[in-house]
Amino acid sequence: MAAESYTPSSLETGSFQDKQPTSKPHEIVAVSRQQPLELSADDTDNPRSWSQKKKVSIGLFALMSTFVTTIGTPIYIGAIPGIQRQFHITTTLAISPISLYACGLGIGALIATAACEIYGRRIVFQVTLPIALIFTIVGGCSQNFATLAVARTLAGLFSGPCLTVGVGVLNDLWDLSLEKTGTTFAVFFVLFVILATQIGPMASAAIIEHHSWRWTFWVAAILVGITTVCSFLLPETYHPQIIRARAKKMGQALPSRGTNASIFLTAIGRPLHMMFVEPIIFPTGLMLAVAQSVIMAYYVGYALLFERVYGFSQFKVGMAFGPLVVGAFLAVPVVALFDKLLYQKARAEALRLGKTVAPEKRLYPAMLGSITLPVSLFWLAWSGRKEIHSIVPILSGALFGFSNVLTMLCLPIYNNDVYTIHYGASVLAATTFIRFTISSSFPLFTAQMIDRLGFAWATSVLGFIAVALIPIPWAFWKWGPRLRKGTRYLRHLEVVETR
Repeated sequence: MAAESYTPSSLETGSFQDKQPTSKPHEIVAVSRQQPLELSADDTDNPRSWSQKKKVSIGLFALMSTFVTTIGTPIYIGAIPGIQRQFHITTTLAISPISLYACGLGIGALIATAACEIYGRRIVFQVTLPIALIFTIVGGCSQNFATLAVARTLAGLFSGPCLTVGVGVLNDLWDLSLEKTGTTFAVFFVLFVILATQIGPMASAAIIEHHSWRWTFWVAAILVGITTVCSFLLPETYHPQIIRARAKKMGQALPSRGTNASIFLTAIGRPLHMMFVEPIIFPTGLMLAVAQSVIMAYYVGYALLFERVYGFSQFKVGMAFGPLVVGAFLAVPVVALFDKLLYQKARAEALRLGKTVAPEKRLYPAMLGSITLPVSLFWLAWSGRKEIHSIVPILSGALFGFSNVLTMLCLPIYNNDVYTIHYGASVLAATTFIRFTISSSFPLFTAQMIDRLGFAWATSVLGFIAVALIPIPWAFWKWGPRLRKGTRYLRHLEVVETR
């Protein structure tokens, strides 16, 4: 492809955190005459200058928090039959807490992005995690379904911040695009999200095999409780909050940022606005949502297929998710190979020329995943029948897990490279909101769709939807530079890039 001009900006660091002008130049100078209230590269208060051991330990907390948060959705699956029997409710109603928790995650992630701009990251963890723990315990103690449903919703709402704030913590510690350790943690962050959705059904099945449905809540509460305790050992990593604390300690006044209400409303409104006006965000968010919607549909569909057709026990149905985990791990070296052969080579050439590599170089794994995802769905759809051994549809999960990682890992990185430090946090909040609000509805109608269409055609519908989305990463690869030039939020950024 033809090379394009792209001048590197000093603000382009690949951050997931928005950077906004907060003051007038003369106000900054006035403060700086006393003592610069900024974090230099060798500043001991700068999280990026902390020891590698300290940064890794904080990074591990971010990974743990997102895993614990995400596994809260599927760990409930094994409880469905017991809850249905105890509270005498329909299957759809018993399934609904899966959707309620997932929807809460999406909303909580959006709100947390705004809260961080006011209070920093540490306080968000320390407030939301204990509340999530309380509602998880309430769910386990529920004596009626209404209490359980409300508890699940609020547990999801207060767990959601880990999905976006955790990424912000990693970005505070490392330049995720340039530092190898930071890039590794960013990859594992996404991988932990994916693995939690796939390991959850297996863990739930193992719990229910020996205990009552309430133990799915107790195990979740133990995990959230451990994470909550760890959050109180967490130092503040959000750079603006560190500067504000330093200014307060020194008795210096920082330039006014406006009221907390205005900051909060702006931070909430921007992701929602970007969803509708930015040509990149909604399509990538939709593709991520469909990939997650498939796994949400599997939570219901696997039980219907393997119990009805193959006579599996609840435990065996949970173990059928194992190949998804295998496929996810197999995708990691493939992503690394794409990165080494295509992205890093292009980046080295760009650095040699004093330019920066085009974000579209990140899309190659997602382009492959867009093709293999529908293949995995059609494989499952038409192999799940009595005359075909159960191992055949089970193995389709490996290809889905493989495809899921290629998509879920590479599209967020692409978005981050496009919107950089300016709007990265808003884009992450927007796509997370899209992903969870859309996918949360799928468990509610999967059973009805299978009953009406049959398993083969119901699963094929998902396959056809995935086919319709194949062009998205390919279109961005070809026309991405043109789209970026015309976007409202990036119009003021002048960069020169190599293609």
